[in-house]
Amino acid sequence: MRVVMLAAAVSLVALTACSSGGNQANEANAVTADDSLAANQMADDMNAAMPSDAAPLPTDAATFIATAAASDAFEIASAKVALDKAQSKDVRDFAQMMITDHTKTTEGLKAAAKKANLTVPPPQLSADQQQMLDTLKATAADQFDATYLQQQTPAHQQALALMQNYAEAGDTPALQDAAKTVIPIVQKHIARLDELAKQAG
Repeated sequence: MRVVMLAAAVSLVALTACSSGGNQANEANAVTADDSLAANQMADDMNAAMPSDAAPLPTDAATFIATAAASDAFEIASAKVALDKAQSKDVRDFAQMMITDHTKTTEGLKAAAKKANLTVPPPQLSADQQQMLDTLKATAADQFDATYLQQQTPAHQQALALMQNYAEAGDTPALQDAAKTVIPIVQKHIARLDELAKQAG
């Protein structure tokens, strides 16, 4: 988002610079300099206003296992709430797919960890995941489907980034292989979320 806004500001600067001749050129240069300063200030203000970046994606086995297990646990727990409260059949079908697929990815993670002589501890939701789950449980029926789908998109984007990063840079080959198998599953979920968003729109 920062890059997009900065690019827009730079484009504005470029447009104001498109004049020629004597004083006009000097005036254009002055405006360009002012706009450059304004663009830089805009970027700085945006950076200050945005929350700090999330923790770096893990490349060590223990942190990856804990993060991936929590991601699966959140997907399964929120999907169970959706099966009970969702109004749309499409949303309930998506929730059932989450339970089925993320149960399998959890089993695959455990198998890979066992192969690497590692232990998978009981999953523990992050504070953000627990807050989203609590919000979901408290959401009124007529708002539930939209809230559930809105939560699912960033959750899956984070899961995809987690798996892609570990598959490329992780420290344990067996877990890297497991991450690689999860990537297309998460991509499938994101594609389905896009379809559901278009239907709702």
